[in-house]
Amino acid sequence: MCNAYAMKIPPSALVQAFHQFRISLVFPEGTPNAEPTDMVRPTDPAPVIRAGADGTATLTMARWGLPPSAPKRPLLINMRTEGRRFDQGRALIPASWFHEYTGTRYPKTKWTLQPIDQDFVLFAGLVRPTPVGERFTLLTVDAGSDVQPIHARQPAIVSPTDWGAWLTQGIRLAPSAAGTLKVFQTPSS
Repeated sequence: MCNAYAMKIPPSALVQAFHQFRISLVFPEGTPNAEPTDMVRPTDPAPVIRAGADGTATLTMARWGLPPSAPKRPLLINMRTEGRRFDQGRALIPASWFHEYTGTRYPKTKWTLQPIDQDFVLFAGLVRPTPVGERFTLLTVDAGSDVQPIHARQPAIVSPTDWGAWLTQGIRLAPSAAGTLKVFQTPSS
């Protein structure tokens, strides 16, 4: 499942994108130090967008990966959505593209999945406070037809018209529509 994604979107581009849907995106902690990167990995800090007051959305930073529920368990970087309700902590996680890997032996085959008609996508996520600061996980759904040839699951991509609804009331998350993602093999790094 997704364990790496790129974040090349400047905060100003996110502000513009949200403005198109009459949502003000604000930075309660000041403009985040969100340097463009080709590789956000678990435990890295990354931008997260949540519902704010009076119909706004807020962009802050959080680390990727919820603490394990029991000792010796791994970080929870991806969470299945089936059978769960997300009443609190809903978030959107901006990504320029994401990676999936196939194969059973090292080096595995690395695939890049990039949006076709836009510069970025927003994944559905969940943010939780922890003793060491806020952490997030990506929510997953069954793979859409673009992803199915390489993986059975994918991060839930929220359509721009549903950004506000996901943040404020939640929506049913579904696989991405056919033709949403361009999939190509990339050199492993």
